[in-house]
Amino acid sequence: MRIEAGQAFAWSEIDQAPEVPGVYAWYSKLVISKADIEAVIKKVTAAQLEGDAQARAAVEAALNTFIFGPYQETPYQVTMRGQLKPKFFGEVVHEPSKSDSLIERLAADPDRFRVIADVLKNVAPWFTAPLYIGMAKNLRSRLKQHRNKIVELRDLHGGGSRDIVAEAGFANQVVARNFDPTNLFVHISEVRVDTGEHNDLENILNRINYPIFGRN
Repeated sequence: MRIEAGQAFAWSEIDQAPEVPGVYAWYSKLVISKADIEAVIKKVTAAQLEGDAQARAAVEAALNTFIFGPYQETPYQVTMRGQLKPKFFGEVVHEPSKSDSLIERLAADPDRFRVIADVLKNVAPWFTAPLYIGMAKNLRSRLKQHRNKIVELRDLHGGGSRDIVAEAGFANQVVARNFDPTNLFVHISEVRVDTGEHNDLENILNRINYPIFGRN
C-alpha cells in the first residue's frame, strides 16, 4: 500500500497509522481556551487604568504565556574567538521577537485577542513549522513510542515541568513545555528506501524545516 504524502493522524488516531517505513512530522494546534482569553482581556483592561506601560506589560506577559513561550528555543552553546584574543563561550538565550506595534494594538484593544486565538487554533500545519521530524521503519510502532513516552512523562511530572527541558527528546520537550497532547497531530508519508537513505532524508528534512525540537 502506498501512503499519500500529508496523511494526518490525530492524537487519538495513532493506532491507525500504517505499519510501513516512512517519514513523519509532529505538529500542535495552538489552542487558547476561552476562559484564558477572557482572563487576559480582563487583566489588560484593568491595566489600562494604570497607564500605557502597564497595559503593554500585561499584553507581553500574555503573549509569552500562551503563544511565544511554548515555542521558545532552548539556549544555544556559542563560542567566540579572535586573532591573539581570548576565547569566550557560554549559553545564549533565545528571546522571542514581538512587534512593538502588535503589543500597542493589543494594549489599546485587548478584544483583538479573541480573533487571534480563533485563527491560531486552525493554522497548523499550513502556517506553522513542525515540532519534530523523524524517520521510522514502522510508522505505527514509532509514533506509539512517542505517544506512550509523553503519557509516561506527564504522569511522572504531574502535567509539565520546565526542569526537564534540558533532556533530549521529543516527548521530554512536549511535557516540559506543557503542551496538551490532545492538540498534537502527525503527518506521515511512506518512503520506500533503505536504512542509510532514511538517515540522509531525516538529516536533510530537519535542516530545511527547522523543527523546534529537532536534533539532527
